[in-house]
Amino acid sequence: MRSIYETNARKTGPLFAMVLLTCGALTGCGDEPAREDVSAAVAVPAISATPAPPLPRISSGAPVAPKIGEPPVDSIPHISSGERIPMPLDPYIISMKDLRTIDIAQDVGAALCMKSLGFTEWTAGKVRTWDPENDKEYDFLEYIDPVSAAQSGYPRTQPDPKLPSPKIPAGDKRRPTGEEMAAFNGSASQTSTGRAVPEGGCSKEGARGIRDEAIKLPVDARALAVNSRISARQDSRVTAALAAWRSCMEKSGLRYPDPVVLRLNPEWASRKADAPAGTEEKRVAGTDATCQREVNLVGVYKTVRVAYEERLVAADREKLAAARPIMEAWVKNAEAVIAAAG
Repeated sequence: MRSIYETNARKTGPLFAMVLLTCGALTGCGDEPAREDVSAAVAVPAISATPAPPLPRISSGAPVAPKIGEPPVDSIPHISSGERIPMPLDPYIISMKDLRTIDIAQDVGAALCMKSLGFTEWTAGKVRTWDPENDKEYDFLEYIDPVSAAQSGYPRTQPDPKLPSPKIPAGDKRRPTGEEMAAFNGSASQTSTGRAVPEGGCSKEGARGIRDEAIKLPVDARALAVNSRISARQDSRVTAALAAWRSCMEKSGLRYPDPVVLRLNPEWASRKADAPAGTEEKRVAGTDATCQREVNLVGVYKTVRVAYEERLVAADREKLAAARPIMEAWVKNAEAVIAAAG
């Protein structure tokens, strides 16, 4: 279900992820809905009632106007809470719960296929192409409360408990055999007993029970959302705000190129959600959050991202409207597969 860019993003970090997203998120890279980069996740911030200056300012105090090709914004409100900002693409994006349902159904369908080939010990999820840890909404920049960050470090989120969970027998720890893997991934055309393996293997067959290959997704709303993040991150107004953030951080002796890299510093990025943060993480996180709030970094980024999404919606409104019912049909098919399997 997940594309290659997501797996690599988790292994190599945000800088490489930003490069990979430009390919992996495009609709042409696959017919399934794209996943967002899920290296970390915190609540999406809300816009407070107090407006900030309409444009970010660099250290000289000069306002930064949009460059040619960048969408204009009327004003940039100041963000001071972690509540979610509605995005223009929201109405066209299916939920993480729905994506997880499709994932699980594909595992179930693949298991039924494997059993039909004589591999009776194969269970749904024996080999999984998706990671439950990845089912978190994500954005490059999120509001972090300075007081909480100084006391507890960077936010760590657990997978959403409301998301459906795959059912894998507790005692199922047997490794797949080579023949099983060949049937699962389609590297063999038939089994040793002469049974024909479906094209693409049982992994692909599991997806066929959910998505009609004859019906192509006109556009992928989640892929567009990924593109809006990349565009906003590279926008001149955001880069100016980032420069102001770096200047603020340097006053405390901290030199980092980007808050995303800082948040995923391996010294503390591997910390579990229920483990306490160390002294250094608290110091850095508190300074980071304070500087982000001082320059209204998240306010600038979110406002600019909204502008990019508005442009994307305007350009693909009809395709987006047509794509939503197709994905909803996939979800219904997935629910039916899971229900039929008990």
